[in-house]
Amino acid sequence: MAAYTPQGDLIQLSWDDVMEICRDLAMTVSKEFDPDIVVGVARGGLIPATIIASILRKDLYPVALSRRVRGVIVREKPDILVPVSDEVDGRRVLIVDERSETGETLRLAVRETQKKGAKKVKTAAIFARPGSWKPNYFGFESEAVVIQPWDYELIVSGRFVVNPDYEEMLYARS
Repeated sequence: MAAYTPQGDLIQLSWDDVMEICRDLAMTVSKEFDPDIVVGVARGGLIPATIIASILRKDLYPVALSRRVRGVIVREKPDILVPVSDEVDGRRVLIVDERSETGETLRLAVRETQKKGAKKVKTAAIFARPGSWKPNYFGFESEAVVIQPWDYELIVSGRFVVNPDYEEMLYARS
């Protein structure tokens, strides 16, 4: 799909990489599906969803589905934190997340969107894992740890620090 070809066990995407992937996804979606609206999966999926919705000139609605609380996995399966908007009723909907690891979150979003009466639903993500459930559209496939540019740094005690989830892997490469 996208021109981006990842290599290695750790991929640190730049904002330019994300833009290129989102532009490629938007172009393909516009040719093959042309949704009426875009639904972005909060948190990380809202960023590519916003970019894609803006490029396509479509309205964007959030949905929050997660296993996490404050970044920590606390549930076995994703739970609905903010439901799908009633605006999906009778419309073609593109659901966007930043990743598809197992596909559970995107599949839950699809089910909820269909329950709300969407006419047709397709999914997109920046990347997907090989051997897992695949979105209809995705930028690339990789087993590597993928660091999104918005997830690289966090604020801890009033200052920016490298996300502890990635720190050891990043410094091991240096």
